[in-house]
Amino acid sequence: MKKLVSAPALFLWAGAFLIVGLLLAFWWAPVDASAMGFSQKIFYYHAPIAETSLVGFGVAFAAAVMYLRTQDLKWDRLGYVSVRLGLLFAVLVMFTGMIWGKSSWGVWWAWEPRLTTFLLVCFLYAAYFVLRSVVEEEQRRATYAAVFAVIAFIDVPITWFATRLIPEGLHPVVFKAGDTGMEGSMFASFMISMIGMTLLLAALIRHGWQIELLKDRVTDLKSILGG
Repeated sequence: MKKLVSAPALFLWAGAFLIVGLLLAFWWAPVDASAMGFSQKIFYYHAPIAETSLVGFGVAFAAAVMYLRTQDLKWDRLGYVSVRLGLLFAVLVMFTGMIWGKSSWGVWWAWEPRLTTFLLVCFLYAAYFVLRSVVEEEQRRATYAAVFAVIAFIDVPITWFATRLIPEGLHPVVFKAGDTGMEGSMFASFMISMIGMTLLLAALIRHGWQIELLKDRVTDLKSILGG
């Protein structure tokens, strides 16, 4: 079982799902009948990247809570890695969204609810790294970063529900109550890509966390050896 959830195994599973999802999206799922046309194909990666970035911030939130409860720096390391990856995915979302928006709606950017709240998410979590860079003492830095991660997470559910609370925006609403908003082949292609992207995030978080913990051990050994 451990081999199935090891970082290398997760990378392999992620790659398999993402490749299958890509093939299904372009050769099985039909072209969208709306004005979006073929450009809608980017949705099968854009939406999973977006939702996975929010999952990354959710992991960072959980890690922040655990650190504040235990003061164990391993949770700070997990939070740091999760925010870093969540922000990377969020930036990819912004770029793929701009490409999709230009192709489908003729504009690179629109100040509509989902885009605006997601941009705020990017700014908030970019500020997380600024905060970490200006606080030198390790335990204090970890505490400040954890508190900030908890506060920043408030915008994540707002972003998720933006198109549901304010439906006048450009973004289509996916997963309405009792309705996926997609036909069978489109939904299957989307879910396979979503699983692949989630597995990729899990693999990257696990790998990154292991590296950060190894760095801490090396630092501790240097301190013990007087180096």
